Amino acid sequence: MRGRSSAAEVAEAIAAEGGARAYRALLQLADDLAAVDAGARVALSAEEPVAEVGRWLDAIAGIVEMRLREVGAPAPVWVVACGGDPGSKWEPDRGVTLPEPADEVLVPEPLRRRGVMIEASELRSV
Repeated sequence: MRGRSSAAEVAEAIAAEGGARAYRALLQLADDLAAVDAGARVALSAEEPVAEVGRWLDAIAGIVEMRLREVGAPAPVWVVACGGDPGSKWEPDRGVTLPEPADEVLVPEPLRRRGVMIEASELRSV
């Protein structure tokens, strides 16, 4: 879809890349979903990721849910089923060490509920 990657494609890229490149792919998904209309967001999110990517899948699901909520679109079944582990806080490998852990108050609810600690500001393109 005009050079945009689907959630399933991003999961495959994360499985292949790992580390900081995986984080970059995750941020690109957030950007790709934000850049398109509601119908395209639904289309890019519809296919369930099959790649085994551990907690990265929680992050993908949280971002998809967040971006779909922004346009009033329902989350696909796979996103709803991906509940994460709210009792175990997880931060992705960003390729750099942050001076402090993510501030839970600044983490969007769909990510926080899954135990994924990525602040909203990290998901905005500059």
